[in-house]
Amino acid sequence: MTSRTNRVKAPGIWEDVQVGDAVVLTRGTHTEYSGEVDTRTADGETIWVRTPVGGRRLFHVSDGFELTGSQP
Repeated sequence: MTSRTNRVKAPGIWEDVQVGDAVVLTRGTHTEYSGEVDTRTADGETIWVRTPVGGRRLFHVSDGFELTGSQP
């Protein structure tokens, strides 16, 4: 995601996600995690997300999360 606005998600691949993007990961209607993309793989299938308080978590497209951008 080159801008920090909500974007349409490509199913199965998070190729638009870039390091530094603010993201929200949800399952159904429940927000599971939000933060800033710290690292991503070149194929767009795996990202590390860092929270403002310093936590960090790995996500893969097959984990069942929906990824959206968020406003800064």
